[in-house]
Amino acid sequence: MSVIAGTHETAPAVPDLPHERVLDALAECVLRWGVQKTTVEDVARAAGLSRATVYRLFPGGKSAMLEAGALALVTDLTAQVGVAAAAAPDLTGALTAVMVTATELLGSDELLHFLMENDPAALDAQLALGGLDRLMVAVGDGVGPVLEPFVGDAAGAREAAVWAARTVASYLLDPADDVDLAVPATARHLVTTYFLPGSVPGPAT
Repeated sequence: MSVIAGTHETAPAVPDLPHERVLDALAECVLRWGVQKTTVEDVARAAGLSRATVYRLFPGGKSAMLEAGALALVTDLTAQVGVAAAAAPDLTGALTAVMVTATELLGSDELLHFLMENDPAALDAQLALGGLDRLMVAVGDGVGPVLEPFVGDAAGAREAAVWAARTVASYLLDPADDVDLAVPATARHLVTTYFLPGSVPGPAT
């Protein structure tokens, strides 16, 4: 389930948990009214829950829901990115897969695209005050173990995962006309030109 990501083509075959209903409702409301105009009452109404229940699930109110949504996005993203990276034959291929897969998934995300186009201040606020760093920690925790066999140690693997994630985040927030990280050759060029020469790669690069 993804909230900053927002939408699903098919519903997951999992129980309809209240916190998931709230996060899905948050995405629905933000797409309709934007972050600033969305209230806890709006989210509660869209989720079919009472305001008190929403606050019980997310004591911090809207800011807590937004943070939970961002972390849910990263959790979903790292799972899919991890699968792609694990199928690669070496570190270069794994890092390339991380960047390409993450760029494709985030680039096609309806809510993220909406925020970038219509409410960049809200997105900046979400990433400020350590928000981006917390997301990078989640990426390192989720993708690092997949890269560890290629890198040779856990710390180096986490660093490689975070480097790839920061590269994708930078590209999405400030894209260049002549760069498309969804193109494997472009992502591979960044890996081989900028990352590997300054790192200590594992035995299979």
